[in-house]
Amino acid sequence: MITCRNITLNKSGKTILNKVNFTAQPGEITVLMGKNGSGKTSLLRCISGAYPKFDGEVLFNKQNFSCLSALQKSQIIGIMPQTLPQPAVTVEQLVSFGRRPYTGYSGRLSSLDKEKIQYAMEKTGIVQHQQDLVCHLSGGERQIAFFAMLLAQETPVVLLDEPTANLDAPYRQRVFAFLQDLQKAGKTVITTLHSLEDAVQIGSRIWVMDNGKMIFQGTAEEFITGGQPEKTFGLRPVRVFTEEEGSFTVFRPL
Repeated sequence: MITCRNITLNKSGKTILNKVNFTAQPGEITVLMGKNGSGKTSLLRCISGAYPKFDGEVLFNKQNFSCLSALQKSQIIGIMPQTLPQPAVTVEQLVSFGRRPYTGYSGRLSSLDKEKIQYAMEKTGIVQHQQDLVCHLSGGERQIAFFAMLLAQETPVVLLDEPTANLDAPYRQRVFAFLQDLQKAGKTVITTLHSLEDAVQIGSRIWVMDNGKMIFQGTAEEFITGGQPEKTFGLRPVRVFTEEEGSFTVFRPL
């Protein structure tokens, strides 16, 4: 479980996060939402340790995260940023980076590490590209390759910043399936999302930020019925039914 207590972040004289309290449970997909500049990505960076200087506490299972070494943190939290690099390494090499928290200074992969790398590539369906360079992959394929690296890292907490941004529908659904697999495995999954439709589809619990503050937290149903889409995003929920997809919610401008 991840718990944030009174997280306050100031940068260049501006308050980015203002006494934010937040909790994410294992076995759930926790979605962070808000308009651009609301503080979602900054909160993820505080949780991950990318922003080491802030007021407040980040706790992992009641243990203060600031007391842990970089190696310990990398064995607890796996991170997928919104903008993914395009390194000139093979997919297999990229996925092997997920084992670095366990290989020690030598970086030598054990037979167990190699098994986990192979499993991660097969599980995510990227194995046919294992000898292709990551920089030559399509955007969707590169996203899947980084998911395989996260899977190989085997952390109890996974942070993702807009993991479906700029992906077409088939790749978005694959990403959702991976997140749900992590949820079923008991991981604590925290993701920012831009699409309200996506959030209510996969979110166990939705938290909404505005101007550096947390203004709502609840289930997808509470998010829809509590007027939050209208108040924060200027959108109204509409229930739609199709024979192919059944009943689902879309959001339309007010």
